[in-house]
Order: sequence, then C-alpha cells, then structure tokens
Amino acid sequence: MVSIGVFSALTDPVVAIDGPVASGKSSVGKAAARIVGLRFLDTGIMYRAVTWLALHRGIAPTDAGAVAELAERCRMELPQEDEIGTSILVDGEPLGDELVTAAVDSNVSAVSAVPAVRVELVKQQRDIARSGGMVMAGRDIGSVVLPEADLKLYIDAAPEERARRRHSQIISTDPGVPYEQVLADTLRRDRMDMERADSPLVIAADAVVMRTDGMDFDQTVSVVVEAIRSVAGSGRAMEQRR
Repeated sequence: MVSIGVFSALTDPVVAIDGPVASGKSSVGKAAARIVGLRFLDTGIMYRAVTWLALHRGIAPTDAGAVAELAERCRMELPQEDEIGTSILVDGEPLGDELVTAAVDSNVSAVSAVPAVRVELVKQQRDIARSGGMVMAGRDIGSVVLPEADLKLYIDAAPEERARRRHSQIISTDPGVPYEQVLADTLRRDRMDMERADSPLVIAADAVVMRTDGMDFDQTVSVVVEAIRSVAGSGRAMEQRR
C-alpha cells in the first residue's frame, strides 16, 4: 500500500466521505469540516477541473490519452479557506463556477473513468491528505484513496432527490437546463460510476451508511459532526500506511 503518512485521531483525524452524485457529501463534508476545524477537499472538483480544461482546450473527453496527459501536467492544490469546496487551484489559477455547468456534468464521468487520470489525481489527493486533519469527499475515498481513514461515511439519497438538488445548483449558472435532463444525467452517471472497471463507486465494508432523504442540511451536518467527534474522542491513532 502507498504510504500516506501517520495521523493522530485525537488532533488530525482523516475522514473519508463517499456517495453518488449530488448525495450531499461535498456540501455536508465542507460544513462539518469547518465546524470541527479540519481541512476539506471535494475530489470531484478535481475531475471537473480536468473535464473543463479538456472542453476549454478542444480536447474530446473521450480521448483517453489526451485527457490523461492533461491530468498529468496539472498541479492541483487547495485554495484559501474561504473558497474551499467551491474552487480548486490548477497550476496556481482558481477554477470555480465554470466547473458547475451542464457541459461539465455530461462529460465528467467519461473523464473520471480514464484509469491514467484516476491514478494521477489519486496521487495528488494522497499528497494533500498526507499531513492529516482532513475531510475528503468523493466516490472512491474510503475504498481506494484513503482506505485506512479514521472514519468512513457513505452518504446517499434517491436519484430523484439528488437530481432535484443538482438542478438547483445548475440553474444558477445555466438556467435553461430542464430537471428531466438532470435526472437522466444523474441516472447515467450512477451507472457509469458503479460499472467502471477502475475504482467503481462502492460502499466500503467498514463505512457507515447515511441516507439523507427526509433530512435537512443542518440535520445531516450535525450527524456527520458527531461521528467525527466520536472518532477524534476515541484517541485511536492511525497506523503507518504501507
């Protein structure tokens, strides 16, 4: 196993949050991280950044070789605290609102399914998590990126509920997109994420599953915060990653 450092569960817990598109894992993870004083990374924004760059530069998202080369040349970092979760620094330049569009939504699963893209971005995600004190959200965090995280959560909701949430996001920058298109795209992305050969979306064996249907945002954040505090309060130290 790749070494990603030594973390203390008392002061620097590492929390993995997984789930399908628009399950709330990113917004909830960001809010919970702020409350408990941890850094936050939405790994999905990294795949969105590669997708946007490909579209912006006229590279077909289905051109595996070209998008892999693009990912390998990009260096991604966490932005300043007030922008965490909404933007990512790519070679020092911030990308934010441009990553939340229907065009990116429609192509990001194809880009994230490219094995070489995943290898490169997983490497960068582990580098970011190396010093601990991190909440990381994505689709393969507990199973692949940080398999020895102190806490693993899997946040889920019905496809219709997730599509409604995603539609509300998209229309702020792309108001002409109908809900039906977002629902169809949500179902398509679920299939692609679950069926891809490399790092498919799965529930880690030791993950705590949370369904957010019928829960409002504050309730969900509260449950996640308590789970993180419970792990931090246990005093369990992480072992050396090998």
